[in-house]
Amino acid sequence: MKTDVILDGNAVCLFPLEISHTETLYEALKSPEVWEYTWRKVESLEDIKEIVSAAISSKKKGLHLPFLIKDKITGKVVGSTRIGDIDHVNKNVEIGWTWIAPEYWGTKVNTECKFLLLQYCFEEMKVNRVQFSVSGQNFRSQKAVERIGAVKEGTFRKHRVKADGTIHDNVFYSIIDTEWSTVKQQLICLLEKKY
Repeated sequence: MKTDVILDGNAVCLFPLEISHTETLYEALKSPEVWEYTWRKVESLEDIKEIVSAAISSKKKGLHLPFLIKDKITGKVVGSTRIGDIDHVNKNVEIGWTWIAPEYWGTKVNTECKFLLLQYCFEEMKVNRVQFSVSGQNFRSQKAVERIGAVKEGTFRKHRVKADGTIHDNVFYSIIDTEWSTVKQQLICLLEKKY
């Protein structure tokens, strides 16, 4: 599996995440809003360092491809995302671990990230299925995943315990290879719209 993948779009470019990106990523993602519906508690540079270190460790094991998201116009780091839980035998992956600076919410950034990642998964990795999982309380993210054409498969009840002890359901979605051409056209249309 290639681990030095760069995915280049019109609005964003996805670069391989490295430990040297820790401070820049922390600056982009230090707002508590980013972490509100995640299972993590992120309050310090050290918290981000743990996330980046774990992502790089998973990459070395061939389980994840983590990316840094850069705004192509400003060159600013705006977040991170990844292809994870890579199952080479069954040709399944999950797209997630996506954290974006709040000032980029509602822009083309997340839509283009998903387009680039899905295109890579289906057209280069030749996967059968891409999965997404979203906190049952994170309605904004659920709508975003549904908007790109993912099919809701179901809810794992009481699936995740947050750092503060609260328990969340986890909602699962997927896109399969036979749906990709339709989803691809949907994403292209979304990206052509003005935001």
